[in-house]
Amino acid sequence: MKKIVTPLLLLIFAVSFWNCEKDDICAEGTVTTPRLVIEFYDVASPTTLKNVTNLRVEESGTGIGVVFNTALAETDANRYLINSNKIEIPLKTFADQSQFDFKLNYGDTTNEVNDIITIDYSREDIYISRACGYKTNFTLSNFNFETNWISNATIEQTNVINENEVHVKIYF
Repeated sequence: MKKIVTPLLLLIFAVSFWNCEKDDICAEGTVTTPRLVIEFYDVASPTTLKNVTNLRVEESGTGIGVVFNTALAETDANRYLINSNKIEIPLKTFADQSQFDFKLNYGDTTNEVNDIITIDYSREDIYISRACGYKTNFTLSNFNFETNWISNATIEQTNVINENEVHVKIYF
């Protein structure tokens, strides 16, 4: 009886591991939907990067800010501000257009300026795995903006497939 039970238990134990698939867990390093990478340049010297001051980016019409500093509390207004020459913003995965309010010098009532940026694109959903679902790649077709503080913008890379390259340059 012992000769039959031990191999039978080992067989059941081994079969239980065959039922687990790697698709049951989404690995931490799995590529996800990329954000749009925007760099800011000095309009007087187009090759020189220029830092923005207290830039707040909101989804147009909603007042919902794009989070830049996740280390700050959700109630902290500085959580939504950027003081850098590069930002990464998420595009909508369920529409072919995203619209954002870019507020420069946010909170400074005398110097705050606002430009509304409209980005048109097409989407391609790509299946990753059962656990991770889909990711969406974008192809930029148009980048429109008001001219309150932005002087010019160029699309440098139309395909948004990763966050390793600059997709749009803004000159101000």
